[in-house]
Amino acid sequence: MDWSPHLDVTFVRSRLRTTGRGKHIGSSSYFHIELIRTRPPIIDLLNATWHHFAAGPADYNVVKLQPPSRVSFLTYNDFASPFPVLARSLAVHLAPGTSRHTDYRNRANPPILHRKELLLPAGHALAADAADLTARLKARGAFANHRRIGTLDGWTRALREVGLALHRGEVVGW
Repeated sequence: MDWSPHLDVTFVRSRLRTTGRGKHIGSSSYFHIELIRTRPPIIDLLNATWHHFAAGPADYNVVKLQPPSRVSFLTYNDFASPFPVLARSLAVHLAPGTSRHTDYRNRANPPILHRKELLLPAGHALAADAADLTARLKARGAFANHRRIGTLDGWTRALREVGLALHRGEVVGW
C-alpha cells in the first residue's frame, strides 16, 4: 500500500506549541500523549500514521516532531518515574514513507528523559513534582552539560559530579 503523507509535521508542531507546553531542542519538539489528546484532530492524524507504519496498538507516550517531515513515536517505560527510560521508538520519515523501529530495552546505556514536566499538560498530576525536581537539580548544576545527559550513563555521571546518585530511578544524596 502506498503511503501518502497526510501528516504535516510543521503544522502539527505549530498547533501543539500553542499549548505553551512541550520540550523544544533545536528543530525538534517533544509532546506527551496526554497533551496531544487535548487536540483530537492531531491525535487522530498521529494514530493513523502510527497504524500505517507499526503493527499492534499505539503504545507510544511521547511524540517527537522534526519538521518538515519526521515524526518519532517514543515509548518510555514507567513515565511516572523521575527519569523514564526509552524502551522503543518508531521513527518515521514521511517524505519517502520509510520507518525504523528501535528497541532499547536490552541496551546497557539507554536514552532517558528528564525535564518531563515540559511535555505534560499544565496541571497534570506528575508535572508539579517533576518541575520541583528539575528546579532542585538545576540549582545543583546537574544540567550544566546538557549535551551528555541524554543517556543513563551520562545522567548518572552528571548527578555524581554534583554529589547525587540514582538509586532505583530516584535521586538520592540530597
